[in-house]
Amino acid sequence: MPALTQPSPLKRLHRLHMLSLCLLPLLTACDNHDTAHKQTEPRPVIVMKAHTQPVSDTIEALGTAQARESVTITASVAGRLDEISFTDGQAVHKGDVIARMDQDEDKAQLTAAIAQLSEHQREIKRLQALLARKAAATRDLDERKTLAAVTASNIAQIRARMSELTLTAPFDGRLGIRRVSPGALIQPGTVITTLDASDAIDIDFSIPSTRLHGLQVGDHIQATTDARPGEIFNGKLSVIDSRIDPITRSILLRSRIDNHQGLLIPGMLMRVTLTTAPHEALVVPEECITQKQGEHFITLVTSDGKAEIRPVQTGLRHHGMVEISQGLKSGEQVVVRGMGFVKAGKPVTISTTWTDIDHSNEPLADEAR
Repeated sequence: MPALTQPSPLKRLHRLHMLSLCLLPLLTACDNHDTAHKQTEPRPVIVMKAHTQPVSDTIEALGTAQARESVTITASVAGRLDEISFTDGQAVHKGDVIARMDQDEDKAQLTAAIAQLSEHQREIKRLQALLARKAAATRDLDERKTLAAVTASNIAQIRARMSELTLTAPFDGRLGIRRVSPGALIQPGTVITTLDASDAIDIDFSIPSTRLHGLQVGDHIQATTDARPGEIFNGKLSVIDSRIDPITRSILLRSRIDNHQGLLIPGMLMRVTLTTAPHEALVVPEECITQKQGEHFITLVTSDGKAEIRPVQTGLRHHGMVEISQGLKSGEQVVVRGMGFVKAGKPVTISTTWTDIDHSNEPLADEAR
């Protein structure tokens, strides 16, 4: 039996090389087939159906609470304070006496003037009777009538001065703290107390003039204050100023809030949120939107299961949601996640529907455009 001879190392290497050359086309073909299969396989994405939601533009500002009517009670003439007719914090009605200043001299002058007028009137009657019998001159009657008119004018002046010395409430409201005591010498402008009609509170605040578009009297506002944590006060925009400040380019607004419960006090710092132009609009999560060269795009899954990249116009933004003002219809399927792995016109697979949506009644508000 002849002995078996082992091939030389060089021959073995040559055989392996030839075998690899034969298997290479088969391996390449399999690899290309797997790659092509992966490329044509639809990529799974997460989608949501476009839906409408309440949308509104909001403006936030700081304002100061003011009483519906407010006045500082002061004297208009100098004199001694004779009487205080109220207690601190008392509610008063229009016309109620708040304080009286010394009027003794005026009362004496008034008494004398009234007596003098009565004398003139009696003399006028006597002269009229004499003139009827042609026993008196017409000139004497005219002079007496003139004196009576002058005296009546003096009486009116005295009473007007006494009215200035009697301080009354100009409207219904609540008085503040008394600042003076009876017997004090009062000068014009000396503060006696304050009077506020705070059954309704006005809040004055300023906004940039660029936010005036769509603003209307009657728009809803909400106000909060650190003095009443957790409480929200609702009201309406009542006045828009007629001028824009040429320095700050802002405009003054006033809103009114019911305050019959007396929770708000004039002077409080208020945070105001003004809601304007409420409407229904289509909204999508911010992550759906891609931006390129100043334009916004969303990726959709069409009815035949293919991807579509569509330009859209965006509007208000709030809490991660964006208003789509143009380019989207209700019910269309918007890709929320996975849009980076799909191409326009290529088939896609929907893995799940995104439902992490705020369905509360809180309107979508403006954060940025």
